[in-house]
Amino acid sequence: MIYKTKLPLLKMSTAPIILMDEVGNHVGTMRRYYSTKKQKFLNVIFDNIIVNIHVFDQEEKLCANIQEIITMKTMIKDKWNVQLGEESFICETQTKIKTNPQFYYEKSNANVWIKKDFADKVVRFFIDQKVVAHVNVEGFVPPKSCHLTITILDSRVDIYEVASLYYLFHLKY
Repeated sequence: MIYKTKLPLLKMSTAPIILMDEVGNHVGTMRRYYSTKKQKFLNVIFDNIIVNIHVFDQEEKLCANIQEIITMKTMIKDKWNVQLGEESFICETQTKIKTNPQFYYEKSNANVWIKKDFADKVVRFFIDQKVVAHVNVEGFVPPKSCHLTITILDSRVDIYEVASLYYLFHLKY
């Protein structure tokens, strides 16, 4: 399945992001949110230190909720509590150098990696070292770099999971 979306130009924006299928039908929306005014203030001072995301389907039912885990340990290695429908897991950054960012999480006995290589526009989702989804960015500079094409290759992941975790990945790196 192929989906399209357009991210906001500003990373701190809380504007809704429309998810559409390849025909242009509305599939869902996602948006960044702040739990408190304190979080919003901290994000203004420190660039994207706290990231929370909600994803809704076409009936505006909550499909995914991603909340940053805030402790002293997560100041070095970021972690998020991800809730996809009835399923819940921890996603954490495994990045050693900024040029090759990586996220890792375990979901339903599957080890999922989100990876991007240096100077590559494509972010890939791997399960057991097999690509199950990828997100292509249309250009290198805005406004084209805000246009995304999301391709789902395996039924173990859905659009809400891939879109929300890519958006989290995009906001952090």
